[in-house]
Amino acid sequence: MYRYISELGFRTPAIINSLKIFIRDFKDVPSVSVTKLNSEQIYSALEIHSLPWKTSSDSSKLTKEFKFNSFKETFAFMGSISTIADEMHHYPKWTQKENVVTVEMTTPECSGVSVKDILLAYAMEQLSNEVSTTQITTVCDGPKVVDTQILQNWNSNFSKTEEMLQSFQKTTAQL
Repeated sequence: MYRYISELGFRTPAIINSLKIFIRDFKDVPSVSVTKLNSEQIYSALEIHSLPWKTSSDSSKLTKEFKFNSFKETFAFMGSISTIADEMHHYPKWTQKENVVTVEMTTPECSGVSVKDILLAYAMEQLSNEVSTTQITTVCDGPKVVDTQILQNWNSNFSKTEEMLQSFQKTTAQL
C-alpha cells in the first residue's frame, strides 16, 4: 500500500503539470497547444475541477446531459456557451430537445480529448449552475457570471490541488 501511495504521489504532479493552462481570456485558447490526453489525465482533470462528465470507452470523447427547468433556461445556457465556444474556436457537438441539452466534446486536431475540452466542460458546468440559480425571463437572458470569474476559478483549482498534493507528500514522507 505504501509503495502504491508513493508512486501515485510522484506521478500525480506530472499529470497536473500536463493539464495546467493558466489563461486570462477565452480568446487565448486557440493558441494553446493541443495534445491528446490519456485516460488517466482525463480522469485527473475531471477530478481536479469536480466535473461529473463521462468519457467514451476509448477515452476519445466527453459527454454530459444538462437538464433545465424551462426552455428559456435551456436557450440562455446554449447562448452563453456558444459565445465562449466561439471565443475559444472550440465547438461542442450538442443536441437540444425541450429542456435537455446533450453535449459531446472532442478535439479534432488530436482525435481525442484535450485540455480545451476540459476547459469548455468546466465553463459549461459553471454556466449551467448559474442558469439554474438565475431568474431567466426570456431566451435572450443570460447568466450573470463573467468569463474572468470562470477563468479565475479554473486557475485556482490547479493551485488548490497542488497544495493538497504537497501536503499529502509531506504527510507520507513523515510516515
